[in-house]
Amino acid sequence: MSQRDTLVHLFAGGCGGTVGAILTCPLEVVKTRLQSSSVTLYISEVQLNTMAGASVNRIVSPGPLHCLKVILEKEGPRSLFRGLGPNLVGVAPSRAIYFAAYSNCKEKLNGVFDPDSTQVHMISAAMADVEAVIFTL
Repeated sequence: MSQRDTLVHLFAGGCGGTVGAILTCPLEVVKTRLQSSSVTLYISEVQLNTMAGASVNRIVSPGPLHCLKVILEKEGPRSLFRGLGPNLVGVAPSRAIYFAAYSNCKEKLNGVFDPDSTQVHMISAAMADVEAVIFTL
């Protein structure tokens, strides 16, 4: 693989990681808000009434769409991209290294195994994962 090909793969991986992080950031914000909610929405209430006896009222838990609506109404659309900057600092280089390492491994393993076989893809992906972890530490 030429140096130009490696640079193209680094750039493509970085761009792909960046786009993926941007597109999934609103989902991550909603997920984090739902996980860190301190409101006890999932607990059933038991109400005792001397006239009617005991009754159980279930409190409905808010879903992701309700959470998204509340975030947009109270904080605006920009709040859906909170934490994107630090995420990009880690994701872009990691995806760039992974993509370049995968392509490089795949090219080398095509000479050892049947070209573009399952073994080539699986081993290339595993080796690229290891390289990406080592280089981003």
